Amino acid sequence: MTLEVKCMARNDKSFVHRLIRWRYLVVVNILIILFLGASLGREVVRNRSINTEISALESEAQELTSRNIEISELKTAMQTESFIEREARLKLGMKKPGETVVVIQEKSGAVQQLTGDEADPFGYVIGTDPLPVAVANPSKWWYYFFDKIRFNQLSRYE
Repeated sequence: MTLEVKCMARNDKSFVHRLIRWRYLVVVNILIILFLGASLGREVVRNRSINTEISALESEAQELTSRNIEISELKTAMQTESFIEREARLKLGMKKPGETVVVIQEKSGAVQQLTGDEADPFGYVIGTDPLPVAVANPSKWWYYFFDKIRFNQLSRYE
């Protein structure tokens, strides 16, 4: 009987030792899984940021390509004879031999003076100077809504 007890004690110790060894193995496996999960998470985040940067750079490249095409078209248009001639005429005032240049200017028109009731039906005229007619805001609003011609005449002076 003593022999059987000793064998059972050995089996118990070995079972306990095996159980402890399994626990260490489980803990080590959990630590390895956590480390691999953290590494995988970092790589996923890095991959997303790289993909975002790649898409931004691709859109920028497309914009630059379209802008480059526009610039080359503008360069081609600017090298044509008609464009150069037009720019020389407009900006440099040049003309072809035998042409006559005529410059048309707007009339500087005489200043029209409004006097008395015609200028200010409500009597809100602020200044007495005849050339620049100073009219108070209520009169301006009256002209704006009911007499557009006079309103436009007054607004030209201001």
